[in-house]
Amino acid sequence: MIIEDEILNSLSQLSKSKKKVAEYILQNPNKVIKMTVAQLAQAADSSSATVVRLVKDLNVESFTALKVELSANLSRRSLENKSYGDISANETLVSIKQKLLANAQRSISETMEQIDEKEIREFFKLLDKCKQMIIFGVGASELVAENIAQKWSRLGYLAVAENNLNSLLPKLISNQADTLVWLVSNSGESPEVINAAIYASERNFPLVSLTRRGASRLDNYVKTCIHTAFPRESKKRIAATSSLLAQFTAVDIIFYYFVSQNFDVNVDLLNKSYDIVVKYKDELNYRR
Repeated sequence: MIIEDEILNSLSQLSKSKKKVAEYILQNPNKVIKMTVAQLAQAADSSSATVVRLVKDLNVESFTALKVELSANLSRRSLENKSYGDISANETLVSIKQKLLANAQRSISETMEQIDEKEIREFFKLLDKCKQMIIFGVGASELVAENIAQKWSRLGYLAVAENNLNSLLPKLISNQADTLVWLVSNSGESPEVINAAIYASERNFPLVSLTRRGASRLDNYVKTCIHTAFPRESKKRIAATSSLLAQFTAVDIIFYYFVSQNFDVNVDLLNKSYDIVVKYKDELNYRR
């Protein structure tokens, strides 16, 4: 994993003193690669011991190794500045396929590693009390919201995907104790999703979020959070490829795990939902 991604993934678990050092590294990588441990500690208003402990927490061999990784990533970024987001001018099809495959493998494998069973079980506790689900996401996250709605509707939940605050907010006029609000945002910073979280939390709806790992504004309003790996995507990305793969992977993991925890009942519901669709298609073909 790229060292900055590793730091971002670790931020929420770090102590206050380590977090100060970590945030300084993220904000000033060009300066850090020229510093000693003592200089970084002073710049981050921390101690040398804290810097050393942070390096150990990140599973990096030494502070020198950390600087080497930072330097390599800065070089990579310099090359990316000569391209647009994920591609370069006149790039070969083979190169694009290899790049997309590598990014897909990374997003999926890191999400597999980082999905936290404790987070999922907290979500299941909320879901046990609910029979309805409103899933909200905008942009690319709307696709994830629709995927969630499709999956849980097969288990008998009244699951509705929303992508517009104007249609979501009327549903939040009164608190329905059996209605879960699931907020999807890769960054956890989307203004629409933040506003949805504010309105839903004020009305005491059960809330869960799906975001990339690392601190975000959405965490201020949602206690039950499920995190994916931090995606390696350019700010000028052409499409939300890596983040979507991470989110779809997370949803699949959660759904399969949920089905397995009450296997007989859930499999029976899945079979019934399959049978009714097959019956409809058979009748449609017969009428033709």
